[in-house]
Amino acid sequence: MDDSDNLKKLISQAEEAFDQGNWDEATDLYTQAYAMQQSFLINRGLAASLLNQQRPGDAEAVILDYFSYYLSEPDTAELALDIILENNDFLLANQLLSFYDSNSLPNIKPELIDSFVKRIKIAEDRHERSFKPEKEKISARLLSIVTEPTAEQIQLLRKLREFNRADYIKNAKVLLENPLLHPLLKSEALENLLKLGVDETIDISFYGKNKTCNPSQLMPIMSTDVYLKMCDELEKLLTDENETQLENFKGELSLYAAFVYPFGDEIIKTPELWTKAMLLRYGLVDDSQVSDNQGLDDVKTWLKRFDELINTFQE
Repeated sequence: MDDSDNLKKLISQAEEAFDQGNWDEATDLYTQAYAMQQSFLINRGLAASLLNQQRPGDAEAVILDYFSYYLSEPDTAELALDIILENNDFLLANQLLSFYDSNSLPNIKPELIDSFVKRIKIAEDRHERSFKPEKEKISARLLSIVTEPTAEQIQLLRKLREFNRADYIKNAKVLLENPLLHPLLKSEALENLLKLGVDETIDISFYGKNKTCNPSQLMPIMSTDVYLKMCDELEKLLTDENETQLENFKGELSLYAAFVYPFGDEIIKTPELWTKAMLLRYGLVDDSQVSDNQGLDDVKTWLKRFDELINTFQE
């Protein structure tokens, strides 16, 4: 039996287990199938099985692989919202509403969106009653967040996802103005404001400089010019490398783009040179390909700084 036959058999068995309410078995079978082939069909089955298995956190991690697919049909959008609200992830719930504000989809009717708005508001109000004392402590801790270990800072940002839209925005602004907050945490907060559709000028401390930006006018990190140009150069230089290695290098380039978001072109002035400098570290380009480029020393200085920031993030 070849892989395609094995996959069909797994999916059939998973669907049967799901229909019978055997959530553990369905989850196991869908997980095996998803390891063989990532597709929306399998993703949806796995997410629904995990939700029924009372594992909404794992289910949310799964749907993010195909989030826009979920939002294009009423039944899958309902499933996505069920999972999101089970996690009290009101940040993602409000980003879902922002997505519909910006995208008109033929199968998503205004009545459905209205019902989503009501469901989110009811869930937010219900959660607020029990969450309020903890919420006030979180907001207070954000004022001195940089005195806490990095792992605690990441957990604080995770708890911010339980804030309603207005309170998330207010606290994200506090984070963005903090000159000592790790750049990756800042870029995450800023990209979240973009996905919320925030259309106002906000202040941000960027490597010692006080700057401003409007989130609604930004692109997501992995859609920025600097990231895409670095990836283009990577594919030109590594035509013989396998897909896994290319993806690993793109992951490193996405970190560079996140470190300098949203003013990437002010630091990554020559994306092609940055890509070559990265590959030079791994011995995948020759010195002669980059040594004549003006600005290499500056790029190496920034890369060393990024190394230190990555080490800090992993402590």
